[in-house]
Amino acid sequence: MSQAFPVVFIPALLCDERLYADVITALGDRIDAKVMMSPKPHIEESAADILARAPEKFVLAGSSYGGVLAMHIALVAPERVTALWLLGCDPGAPRPGGPNLAAGLEAAPDKVIELLSTLVVHRTAIGPAQSFKSMAQAVGGTAGATQARAAAARTDITPRLGELSMPVLALWGQEDALVAASVGRGLAQALPDGRFYELPGCGHLPTLEKPVESAAHFEAFLESLVA
Repeated sequence: MSQAFPVVFIPALLCDERLYADVITALGDRIDAKVMMSPKPHIEESAADILARAPEKFVLAGSSYGGVLAMHIALVAPERVTALWLLGCDPGAPRPGGPNLAAGLEAAPDKVIELLSTLVVHRTAIGPAQSFKSMAQAVGGTAGATQARAAAARTDITPRLGELSMPVLALWGQEDALVAASVGRGLAQALPDGRFYELPGCGHLPTLEKPVESAAHFEAFLESLVA
């Protein structure tokens, strides 16, 4: 690739730029990377905020909560988002009866962060689990609760997936304990130009757990855009 792709990366809930650091390093001058966070009370507010700061046209990548936000951004401004890289995100509305993550993060953030560190990565990924805890503690319970509350209030965008006509790479951990790989497969199938890949032995955060493999898939995806 002769020209760097402008890429905006949106981290998962309670994560920061470290979620993508190894992938960004691996891709080097192939991309012009910007990691953007926007913990606002509503997904729509965060989408508007990121669009106000993003390049005119860009590839958009998002994990989990960040992937949901990325899909909303692409629906708002499809003329600006040239391609999407989605990881571990559910386009559906939250299922009723789940735990109140926002309240937990406000009341006992350390306890919730410790619990989440056992769920967001594969059980054998000790280093990535520690990295998640470090990121979560840096982001903090207040910002994390805002993200969680926005995610809990999101609307079901499954009926609108056909509007996302740009190329989309859906990359999932085969053993994602929070958003099953079957959700990613269904997401890719519902998109006009979606492609789906699973990473064996990987949980909810592929770019943290399997950065080399994740970078390779993303690089191949970018190359396909100019083929």
